[in-house]
Formats: sequence, structure tokens, C-alpha cells
Amino acid sequence: MCFWNIGSTTPSYPCLFCTIHAMFYRPQKSIPLLKLPFFPRRLITRMMEPQEVFNLSLCSHRMKSILTSSKLEIDAFHVRFSSRYFRVWIMGKSGKSSQIIFSYYKEVMGIFQAVARLLNIREIYMFNLSFLPNDISEIYNRIISLYSCPHIRWVFDLDQLWLEDLHEYLDVALAGKCHRLSFYNGTISRELLTELMDKIPVTTKLEITSNMPVEFKHPNAFKYKTIDYSEARWATLDDLKSVRNEWIVDLKSTNFDCHDINEFLKYWVACDEAMLTRLTLQLREGTEIDDIVLLDKLTVLLYYYKDLPHFVIKVKKITNEKLVVGHFEPKEDNRINFSVWSANEFPGVFDLLEMLEKIKELENELLRMDEEESELIDWREQNKRRQEIPLELEKLRRQMEEKDDFGFIYVS
Repeated sequence: MCFWNIGSTTPSYPCLFCTIHAMFYRPQKSIPLLKLPFFPRRLITRMMEPQEVFNLSLCSHRMKSILTSSKLEIDAFHVRFSSRYFRVWIMGKSGKSSQIIFSYYKEVMGIFQAVARLLNIREIYMFNLSFLPNDISEIYNRIISLYSCPHIRWVFDLDQLWLEDLHEYLDVALAGKCHRLSFYNGTISRELLTELMDKIPVTTKLEITSNMPVEFKHPNAFKYKTIDYSEARWATLDDLKSVRNEWIVDLKSTNFDCHDINEFLKYWVACDEAMLTRLTLQLREGTEIDDIVLLDKLTVLLYYYKDLPHFVIKVKKITNEKLVVGHFEPKEDNRINFSVWSANEFPGVFDLLEMLEKIKELENELLRMDEEESELIDWREQNKRRQEIPLELEKLRRQMEEKDDFGFIYVS
């Protein structure tokens, strides 16, 4: 009988497989990292996972100093808070993630350990005393000093966080480098939300999934680098028009209807500043999407994908070459997706939109000539222009047919 298969560290009666395994896979000796030269040691640490680097930093002060000076490159570093735990989530370059949990509730130690085993989380530390802000700052600074990270995110669970802890931990987050702040669960009052937006810099990406007051107003609410609000029924059309973050706006619940979206799109077309990269919002409950209202007075290329309409528009004045063509997509669940791209992302589409705009301008010019007949106008020049416009229109339409490889429907 082979006891190797049932977990015995030293099999009493090794089978053939155990013998072969012992011959070809001998236990490897640990590498004395501190005795290695700088470059071999750095090469080894660079191949480690984030959790291995953290464990290694606990060995000695000298090893921590070495790891701090070299800094392992990672993709993301998330810190999540409640009044019961402090969790660090690290995403390595290999795509493998690591978690480190600090908790001070002794009575839930068994639950935490069970969850840790289920999720394969090895690093969980239990404490009898609650964390002070200085303790949190020290733990965070020690861990983050081991890594080089382009994206640091702090998450606060408001339904498990005392108000005084929230302010103290937020100060710790803002004292260092912080790219994104997220507030989850619970309810956030108007007063607290005002305090947070007064304190959080507008260069930060802000996400709030907590219940927010229906009536709210703040000058910074639509100035953040990324805006993600689950409750935005308080937002107005002027708020939407004020966005200049050149990035993302996501509103899960709003009071906007098709007329509001049409007004926003017309404002975007005429705006001489770059506004955003992507807008996602949920229309007011009960609103029926009306394509005619959405596209009123807009020059649009229309196509259908999976029986759903997609619209393409462009800005009139180009200020940012990366944000020129707008792709507008209404969903069946009353959700609106509007993304903005460079002209190169839609080869040929930008040219079609320019020609369609030119056609609309010529048609309007012809209408004005019919409406503004006057003795002051040289009728010879007018007649000459009347003959030129149809020829130009025919030429433009022919060019559009030649360039259109997508089968667009022209709406102007």
C-alpha cells in the first residue's frame, strides 16, 4: 500500500510511481536570495507573483528594503474597507490575482478562514483590536511600496463602515496616489455626499453604487475623470452638457427622455470642445425610445445590427482628433450607449458624414434662394447658382455611393 497518495509526507511502502518520482523530482533546496548578486536576485524577484513578494518582504528588514528598491510591476492594486476588515487585491502582470485580508473581529475568525480556503486566499491576518488610521496608513504604505502600479483603487463598503472611519480612511487614501474611489452599498446622505465631493479631487475616477438622494447638486459632480453613478435622477441636461472629462460617464438611473438625448446630441455636434469618450445611461422609467425624436435636426448615417438601429454622427468643429465620430446605440431596455472615436476608427465613415453634411448645406442653400427672392439679388448670379447646386448634389451623391461599403441609410 502506498501512503503517498493519502497525504503522508514520507511513504512507508512506496509504490513504483513513488520511486520514480523520488528519482527524477528530488526536493529542491531554497535559494539564498540575500547572498546572490544584485542582477540575479532582481531577475528572480521579477518572476515572482505579487503574493510571493509580499511574503518574502516579511522575512527581514533587509529583504523588504531590497524588494522596495526593485518594485515588482503589477497591473492593478485595489484596497477595500469596512469597519470589520481591510482587504488588498493585487493583479499581477501574469493575470494572476492575490488577496491579503486584515480583520480584527475575533468571533468571525472561523468564517473568514472558511471563506479563505474556499477562495484559495492564503494571507489572512486576525486582530483583537480595531485599526487606527495610522495603522491603516502604515500597512498600506508597506504593501504598496513593494509594487509599481499604474492604477490604485480604494473601495468603501458604506453599509459596513462607521462614518468617522470613512472620513479617516478617505484621508489616508487621498494622502497618497489614488486613481479611483468607489463607494458601495448602503445609503449616502446629501450632506455626506457634498463633503465627499468637496474633498475628492476632480482628477479622480469616481464610482458610487450606494443609494443617493434624488435631489442633489454639486459643481464637481460631472467633472471627475470617470463618472459612474447608480442613482442619477437628480442630474439635469445642463449637467450632461457640462462634461469635459474626455473619458467615461455611466448613469444607471436618470430622468432623461428622448427629447433630452436629442438636445444633448445636437449640443455635442456643435460643441467646439472635446466632451467625453463614452456615455451610458438609462432613460426615465416608462420612456419609449423614439428614433424620430432622437434624430431630429441631426445629420446621421444609419445601419441595423441584430435588428437594432445604430447611428453615426460627427462633430462640426474638430478640436481633438481622437474624439470626432460619435456612435449612438439605443438598447431595448431603454439604455443609451454613445461612444466617441477618432476618424480612423471608422474608415470611410467620416468622409461619408462630411459629404452628407455638404449635401444638407447645399439643399438648405437652395431653399433659402427660393425664400429670399428680392430685387436686390442679382438674378443672373442666382440662376447660375441654381444650375450649379443640382450638379454638385449629383456629384456628391455619386461619390457617396462609391465610398459606401456598409449600406448606410442617410438621414439628414
